[in-house]
This record gives sequence, C-alpha cells and structure tokens, in this order.
Amino acid sequence: MAQQVVGAFTEEAVKSLSKSLREPDWLTKFRLDAYRAFVSLPLETSSLYTKYSYLSAFEDEKLSSQGVRLMSLHEALREDESLLRQLFSHKLVGSNEKYAAFTNAFFNSGTFVRIPKGVVVAEPLRKMLLTSEPENSVVEQTIVYAEEGTKALFSEELYSRENSRPSLIASVVEIHAKSGSSVDFSSTQLLDENAVFVTNKDAAAAEDARVSVSSLFLGSAITRSRMNFQMNGRGSVAEGFEIFFTGGKQRFDLESNLLHNAQDSTGSTQARGALKDESQSIFKGMIKIVNAAKNSRAYLAHHAMILDRRAKSDGVPSLEIATNEVRATHSASVAQLDEEQVFYLMARGLTESEAKKMLVLGFFEPVLSRIPIEQTREGARFIIEGKWDGEKRRLLDRETLLSLTGETVSEVKQQQAEDIFERHYKYRK
Repeated sequence: MAQQVVGAFTEEAVKSLSKSLREPDWLTKFRLDAYRAFVSLPLETSSLYTKYSYLSAFEDEKLSSQGVRLMSLHEALREDESLLRQLFSHKLVGSNEKYAAFTNAFFNSGTFVRIPKGVVVAEPLRKMLLTSEPENSVVEQTIVYAEEGTKALFSEELYSRENSRPSLIASVVEIHAKSGSSVDFSSTQLLDENAVFVTNKDAAAAEDARVSVSSLFLGSAITRSRMNFQMNGRGSVAEGFEIFFTGGKQRFDLESNLLHNAQDSTGSTQARGALKDESQSIFKGMIKIVNAAKNSRAYLAHHAMILDRRAKSDGVPSLEIATNEVRATHSASVAQLDEEQVFYLMARGLTESEAKKMLVLGFFEPVLSRIPIEQTREGARFIIEGKWDGEKRRLLDRETLLSLTGETVSEVKQQQAEDIFERHYKYRK
C-alpha cells in the first residue's frame, strides 16, 4: 500500500495539480520544495521516538458585513493573494516533517478564515468534511487568521462513508492569533475503519493572545497527529486537549509540543485515551522553554486506560529547559481498569457493564470538562458513549447539538491555566 501511495504522488503530479488550479509560480515552487522534503525526510526526525513508531460557501450576512471571511483557499488566493503569499512564505507547518511536507505539496482543497481586527464571533464557524469515494485522497489545508483583539471559534468535523477499501485524509491546520486575540479551535475525527488520517496542527500566539485546540480522535484505522504550540509573545496562552478512544486494531500516533519563545507565557496540553481489543497508541510530547522565556509555565500530561489485555499504550513526555524561574511539569500514566472500583459500583446496584461504562466516561471528564466550546464538549460525550455502546459512528447534526446543549450552542468555557498547577503536587501550598 505504501509503495502505491508514493508511486501515485510524484513530482510531475505536483506540477500537474498546480497547473490545473492555475496557481502562481511562487505557490508551485512552494509545493515542489515541500514534495522534495517529503521524499527525503524520515518518518521520525527525533531519535527519541523511533523506538515507538506504530504506525461551502459562507453566507452569514452579519459576520460578512463585519469583514469575516470563510472561503476556500483558492478563492482567498484570488481575493487576497498578498496575505496568502506572506503566510505561505512563513508557514507555521513547514516542510521539516515528512507528512506535513506531503500535505504542503499535494493539498487539493483548503479553507481560509480571516477575522478582522476587533471583531467578536460568538458562535463557532463550522466546517464539515465528508469523503464518499474509496481509495480517493483528500489533502487539505486550513488557515485561521485572527487579527488583533478578535475572538473567534472554529469547529471542524471529518467524516467518511463506510468503505471496504482504504482512503487517505491528510490535513494541515494553521492558527495565527495576533496580539490580544482569542481563538478556540476544535476538531472531531470520525472517519471509517479503513481510513488513514494524517494531520499537522500548528498555532502561534502573539502578545497577550490565547489559543485553544481541542482534538477528538475516534475513527480511522491509522491516525498520525502532530500538534505544535508556539507562544511567541509576552503573556501568550496556549491550551491543547486531546481525547482518543480506540478499538479493534486501530493505531494512533499522537504528538503534542509546547514551545515557549517569550516570557510570562503559559502552555498546557492534556491527553486522555481508552483502548480496547488489540488497539495501540503512542503519545509523545515536548516542553521547550528558551532562554528568553522567563516566568513561563508549562504542563504536559498523558493518561491512558487499558480495557483489554491485548491493547497497548506508551507515553513519552520530555522537557528541554534553557532558563530558570519557570514552572514546567510533565506526567504520563498507563493503567488498567480498576477492578476494585468496578466491584464497588456493582455493590451499589450497577451491572458490571454499567460500572465499567461509568468509570470509562468518568476517566475522560478531567479533559472533557476543560474543552472551551460547549458543543464540542457535549458532542464528545455523546460520541464516546455511543462508541462504548457499540453504535455506529454518529453524525453531529445541528439538531443533535441543540438537544445536547439546549437553546444555544455558542457558550465558550474558559478556565485559568493556573488551576492546573494548583492541583499538581509540586505546587501545592
């Protein structure tokens, strides 16, 4: 399968794709440089991790009148080429990671979101991707550009029809949060059991900006995710939340990194997963604090629950600190479902199945409860419960979201990152 994919994606295919889309020369060159990087790069660039390799139109009149833009990348290329060229010449998701390079070379669709200075978007902008053809590849880019003093929410959902043959979905997401802005981004992946999902997300926060990225991984045969937060301005805040629930022979390879480039910055990323059957996962994470980033705070956590003896999970958190006067903490744990807790709940009248379900759902709550966007939070609970009950993947239509959240779906729940450190044993008073 791998040879077939590589054989289909050639340098000539890059040129042909760019020509068919009538792209400018600078974008063709960008694609070709990315393709050459993809061919030459290894699967893992860090020797620390090689041991663990598993392998529509926007029509809101009110927001449009305020200058909010949500369009395809190629529409944006026609309307605002100068900004797109600037963003592509300083890509957050560059071509120094193998599958990021692949996506940069071969993206055939994409979304561009621009929030003008000072505009507040109260209800999430929502994007749904549904793939229907087996053995087809969807390679896409999403760029969110939030100008100074803005507040924006963006939600993406990835679905595919049941297929007996494999399909590839590759995505790159970039979030540019300018000074004083606040961006909440959520992604829900519910692809079919034969899909291969490769995603790279990068977020850059300027001075006093805040970025939150929530990712829910439930579908696909293989998922490979890379999440990078860059805190580039003083007082910037970045939060990452990742939840996965695997079964069968699913393989999930997740990585989340915090890069503190400025003082007084705060970063945290928390991941929780439950694994059934013969599924496997690996979570890798890095906290990196440069010399100039004094008084920064960073927290990295990964916790996995094993539900079957054949399931497996590894966690590899790490630190790289180049200065003092910082708080930096990481933790990782892998444990089986506690049979004593199951027995206790059964003694209170629950069946064994009900007791295990309650414990699994409760295991996710410390991360679920911190997801800022309410419909993502409630939708995640709804989907996880359905997967535990053995139901087919659920589509989160608007009626379902309204039934879960009530009359509105626009609440944003923001919490102080300091709460994390107050609970940690190293910082208790």
